[in-house]
Amino acid sequence: MTEIVISIRPEWVEKIFQLRKTWELRKTMPKGACPFTCYIYKTGNGGVVGSFVCDCVDVIRCKDITEKALKDTCVSLEDALAYADGKTVYKWRIRSVVDYPEPRPLSMYGL
Repeated sequence: MTEIVISIRPEWVEKIFQLRKTWELRKTMPKGACPFTCYIYKTGNGGVVGSFVCDCVDVIRCKDITEKALKDTCVSLEDALAYADGKTVYKWRIRSVVDYPEPRPLSMYGL
């Protein structure tokens, strides 16, 4: 299974760990096929704080960004449109979330 490290802001990390955020909105689509493991680098603290498995990626063209399309991303329509900046975005489905008891250094992941 492909493994990647992604940076996520603290407010989104908490929502992922609370299982309130079940889709991650990204500007890129991973090169490998689903499923893949995402290691969560929490911005600002310098460590990998958890992981999840992405088992599905949905493509959303800018013209198709709606509140319905953003369901369970915890991102407002206004913020999503600004983030997309007229381009296609991708929703990564979050499954099998693991919250690590202690942050792990990026060096454990070859970074």
